[in-house]
Amino acid sequence: MTAIKPLSGLRVLDLTVLPPGGYCTVQLADLGAEVIRVESPAQAGQRSLVIGQVGLSRGKRSMTLDQRKPAATQVLQRLAQACDVLVENAKPGAMSARGFGYPEAAKTAPRLIWCSITGFGQDGPSAEWAGHDLSYLGHSGLTGVLSPSLPWHAGAMVSVPLGAMMATTGVLAAVLERARTGKGCQIDISLSESSLWLLSGAPGALKPGYGGIAATHDRRLYACADGRFVSVAAAEPRTWAALCEGLGAGDLAEKLKATGAESAAVAERLAGIFTTKPAAEWVARLGPLGAAVNAVNQGADIAADPQHAARGAVVTVAGQDVPASPLRLVDSEGRRSETATAEPPLVGEHTDAVLGSAGFTSDEIAALRKDAVI
Repeated sequence: MTAIKPLSGLRVLDLTVLPPGGYCTVQLADLGAEVIRVESPAQAGQRSLVIGQVGLSRGKRSMTLDQRKPAATQVLQRLAQACDVLVENAKPGAMSARGFGYPEAAKTAPRLIWCSITGFGQDGPSAEWAGHDLSYLGHSGLTGVLSPSLPWHAGAMVSVPLGAMMATTGVLAAVLERARTGKGCQIDISLSESSLWLLSGAPGALKPGYGGIAATHDRRLYACADGRFVSVAAAEPRTWAALCEGLGAGDLAEKLKATGAESAAVAERLAGIFTTKPAAEWVARLGPLGAAVNAVNQGADIAADPQHAARGAVVTVAGQDVPASPLRLVDSEGRRSETATAEPPLVGEHTDAVLGSAGFTSDEIAALRKDAVI
């Protein structure tokens, strides 16, 4: 059965070189958009990868263009007229300084949707500051909420994929707006502000002295017999009762609201019980009871998890296991959206085809190649 591709026909010019752009455009590719990565001719023939990651590079096309060359500005102008969306992650003003930013593109491509993803946004005193995921998590306040016991930092990127999801949302909203008005716009995404947005459900985090959600006997990680952990989130009477029943500790059913030393004693007893069996055995026993217990998966455990396996949450691309798209669309006929599993192209593999579809003649393409512009 044919898959749903809601963004089929949408052409995206990807000028990004970093993970925020990679996360955003792979989402658009999963939804059916044609994503064209613009890369350096110096990398031609190599595999087109975003910082070496297949998971961020799958399902895309690749063309080469040396954006340092003066002639590249005119090439980008013409490409912009043939595309619906452009995604970039340059410092604010950097592209305009080279002759091709949103103000310049909008003059000849007024329907173009221009998505800018930066650490701190397009304006403000920190707009041009350098940074990485750790920078944005700290600046947003999210680091201190995730773990009030500083120093601490996340072991995986958080602000980057979150900001990319915001960028995708912005692109989809802009596509709808363009359908109504006929005009494109610039989308200004800040990775720091995207992380700050997560605190919308924790207004106390914006006040002095906020300590986050502390671990209690009913909400914490417990070690099991095989060295793995399970997450317990039995914070309601129903889930707590199910947990106590499944652990053979029915006498603790009235201790959900225990505090202080009594809470610590309950946690210690639960910890002792959990160490008697492997994590998978506890999950198989407690999960069906509604006890809100899950394994803390790491490495190979992730793909092997029965729920992930049943839903195809991990796919294989170019011989590597990568996360599938979490966006699942199903229409009234039972057609489903699919994860783009086409392996990353070679750098420059689609240069001639992309330029040709944008109106470049074979002679123009040959001249650009002769001048090392492509």
